[in-house]
Amino acid sequence: MRKTADLVQEMMKESKNSWLVAIAVGFQHETRFVFSSSSHPLEDLNRLVKNGGFPIGLLRFDKENTSVQGSYRPFEEYENESWVKEYLGGLLKNTGEIIAESQFQQNIPDY
Repeated sequence: MRKTADLVQEMMKESKNSWLVAIAVGFQHETRFVFSSSSHPLEDLNRLVKNGGFPIGLLRFDKENTSVQGSYRPFEEYENESWVKEYLGGLLKNTGEIIAESQFQQNIPDY
């Protein structure tokens, strides 16, 4: 697994051409997110990883007028895993909730 700083850098590079990008961090029973709009994305990701999360990939949201289109890209560490496309694609079914979370989240609380 690459360093968390590399993953955040990848997210921030992706966010330059999009409305919002999030790192999906998987836990056994839930998924948490680190958003490109966070004031401290590296600290947020480090906290989630320290608490047992695995950064799986990026969710990208592009806004055109009132419509939001979501897409995903697994991190290279997971791109050949058979389950990853279904997992990340399934998260996009919750696009509205994910975007709402990004708007209210300043810092990720201790897990």
